[in-house]
Amino acid sequence: MKKLERIEKHEQKTREKIATLQTILKQIGGQRTEQENLQIIQQVRALKLSREDLYAFLNGGELPAFLAAALGEKAAEPEKIYSRRDKKRKNKNETAKETQTETEASESEFSENNFSYNNAENKNFSNFESEEIKNEN
Repeated sequence: MKKLERIEKHEQKTREKIATLQTILKQIGGQRTEQENLQIIQQVRALKLSREDLYAFLNGGELPAFLAAALGEKAAEPEKIYSRRDKKRKNKNETAKETQTETEASESEFSENNFSYNNAENKNFSNFESEEIKNEN
């Protein structure tokens, strides 16, 4: 009985340690997110964009003319910016197309195998019939 009690105490202590470590992990994750956000803000401020330019860049992916010229890019050709949802849809469509082509390939292979099997079966049956006819005579 004492051994079981010791095991239960040890289990309880371990659960408490896990709970405290999980709260610490959540705090660290929050600090990491905060630092990432601060870095993003610093980088955006370093660009010295007006609110209108920043809004246009965030919504349409268009670089302001002076920034595009500084980077050596054409401002007339904005780059398409995909959201996470768009990327998921694109991946889902690609996966569906791959599975569809795999299915079509396996179906055509099956039909080819089935056709050759049927031909072989017909030949065997015709051989069987000819042997049966010979035996009757």
